[in-house]
Amino acid sequence: MRELDRMLDANLNRAAEGLRTLGEVARFVLSDATLSENARTIRRRIHEVLAELPILQNRLISERDSETDVGREYAAGRHQSLVDLCRANARRAEESLRVLEETWRTMSPEIAQVLSDLRYRTYTLEKSLVEKLLPYDIAKKLDFSLYVVLGREQSCGRDFLEVTHAAIAGGAGAIQLRDKEMGKRELLEWAKRLREITAEAGVTFLINDHLDAALASGADGVHLGQGDFPIPQARDILGPSMIIGASSHSLEQAQRAEQEGASYVNVGPVFPTATKKGGHPPVGPELIRTVLDRVSIPITTMGGINLSNVDQVLAQGARRVAVVSAVVGAPDIRIAARALCERIQAAAVSNQSTGG
Repeated sequence: MRELDRMLDANLNRAAEGLRTLGEVARFVLSDATLSENARTIRRRIHEVLAELPILQNRLISERDSETDVGREYAAGRHQSLVDLCRANARRAEESLRVLEETWRTMSPEIAQVLSDLRYRTYTLEKSLVEKLLPYDIAKKLDFSLYVVLGREQSCGRDFLEVTHAAIAGGAGAIQLRDKEMGKRELLEWAKRLREITAEAGVTFLINDHLDAALASGADGVHLGQGDFPIPQARDILGPSMIIGASSHSLEQAQRAEQEGASYVNVGPVFPTATKKGGHPPVGPELIRTVLDRVSIPITTMGGINLSNVDQVLAQGARRVAVVSAVVGAPDIRIAARALCERIQAAAVSNQSTGG
């Protein structure tokens, strides 16, 4: 009986702790009073069930042995987003409620039914929370100023890890792995290693074109060109939680990308660039303002941008600048990234002070 009491006590606590986390996210992150109250009500009802059995309640506490519980050594998973946090804690509560329900089924079918109802209410709460958090999480991941796209030809013999570490040290908030010539196996190996680095630093990680590598590596999403995988089908495969960026060379392409479900659209190439041989001719910085005025999703800009011309891009309202050579090919990657970040941030501050 002692072992059973400890199991009941542990699962009651796990269920309540998981629900408390869900309620706090609803309250403080989403400011959603309804979802917060739903979590609180489920948690309170669990405690009420226990309060109806005071003898059992006292016995569970007396049998609690937190010091020798082997479960203390279980490694907790790393949450890369608030959606992951909520899913993990909802699962924690749901699984614990199922254990309680099955354990109580032989002792009190009535209490078992109450616990079953609470478990299904937790499923519904999880669904509502995740639906509301998905756009919040994507917006947070797109809250960067400098977006560094990796290119082996431009990196002066430095590998992706060295370039990425230095770019992040300089302030890059997003990293994209792009290599059109690399085999799938090698690409996936690099993607996994870069995902570890970017996750540790809290930096957004995207992969150019390859949906399979993005899924397998746990990347935050993909970037798709005009000739790459169609956005609607990419969304079907990747689901609503992953970022899909789309290249655009015109207002019409940017608007279509938004309509098809892109998370952000890139405008470019803004200036002449040697990064993409035989690519689209420069669209000019003026297109940035046009797209910003007509598209509601976030905008990134790319193509020949460097410290000498970034002010032209920023003057059009751009606040997310993507570069390859200006950082990846710089003698000192960290310093080059820092200089661009400072220029972008200065423009943002100036824009706020002038009310622009």
